[in-house]
Amino acid sequence: MKKTILAASVAALVAAPAAFADVKIGGNVIQEFISDDATGHSENGLTSAAAVDLVFSVSEDLGNGMSAFAKIHTLRDNGGSGNADQVVGIKGDFGTVVAGRMESFTEGKVSAMAANDASDTLSIETNRGFKTGRAEGALAYVSPSFNGFTFGVAGFAMNNTGSDASTTTGTLSMAAQEINLTSGDTISQGGNTSQAVLSTAASTYTTLTSNAANVTDQSANFDAIDVMIEYANGPLLVRMSREMTDSQTFNSSTAKDQTIMNLGVNYKMGDTTLTGTMYEVENGDGQDSNDVNGYFVGVKQKMGANTLAFSYMEEDSLSSGDKATGQDESWMVSIDHALSKRTSLTAAYKQHDDQTNSADLDQFAVGIKHVF
Repeated sequence: MKKTILAASVAALVAAPAAFADVKIGGNVIQEFISDDATGHSENGLTSAAAVDLVFSVSEDLGNGMSAFAKIHTLRDNGGSGNADQVVGIKGDFGTVVAGRMESFTEGKVSAMAANDASDTLSIETNRGFKTGRAEGALAYVSPSFNGFTFGVAGFAMNNTGSDASTTTGTLSMAAQEINLTSGDTISQGGNTSQAVLSTAASTYTTLTSNAANVTDQSANFDAIDVMIEYANGPLLVRMSREMTDSQTFNSSTAKDQTIMNLGVNYKMGDTTLTGTMYEVENGDGQDSNDVNGYFVGVKQKMGANTLAFSYMEEDSLSSGDKATGQDESWMVSIDHALSKRTSLTAAYKQHDDQTNSADLDQFAVGIKHVF
């Protein structure tokens, strides 16, 4: 009896991993120390930045060349927590359909090509952070490759982030007045009619004025539409995207549709990688004053255990809500020294020259990274 129970227990333990064979856990842990001369910082002082990415991935074979998949990506930066991608989808010979919370093609595929440096904290990616990041309610389709060409289209039904309807309290004051009744005019009070002078005392009345509710999500359409075309052929990778964000997502009755065009090119020659991106924003954050454009160029060189990277970025400056008034420039150099396939030491230096001079910045970061 005991032997039967023991054998059954061993069989259960041996079989258990098979149930979880399609579940994978990955991510990274990064710790950096940054020195900069930003306003309020000491040039000799240090700030720290810690990043933990934890990714759970699962897949299931559905048969007939189809499979289902899901991913949960959790961020725990500097002791806090947040959600990155949370997606579920199906893929097969027809392509890939995915739904959930994720980045747009413009941000995650094209702009991300400019991330060739070794630092997690420092970056000179372009686009000025206009609404292109992760969003809820995404539904995307990516086609299979046709002689190196791939296309994708995504819609985002973003959650309502506007302000709620509210009320404001105000007052209406009326000074004392006299109404003179002339011959033939009467005033009636309590059934008695008489000719007299009617006096009114000063009065203050409280009024409530309603503020309009937010205009976010008033239509049944997707709040943002993103399309991308990719061409991959050997060492050459080219991506182009166009993302249009509906004006209603900006919670302003005067907002306009935001449109972003992005182009990225990546070319590998042995241990050398060349990258270039450019973008154009129309009505950034829904405001027609935010029409800007910029570009990025970078080179990465692998030399044994070391990977060197240099990058330069230039884009229109925005000052006091006016249209672009000059160019902001940034350049960055970094090195990644691999201690193993998973662990490396990093160092990076970034210089930012702002058109307004008030935001000029020099930063230096060193860190250690482990990928699992």
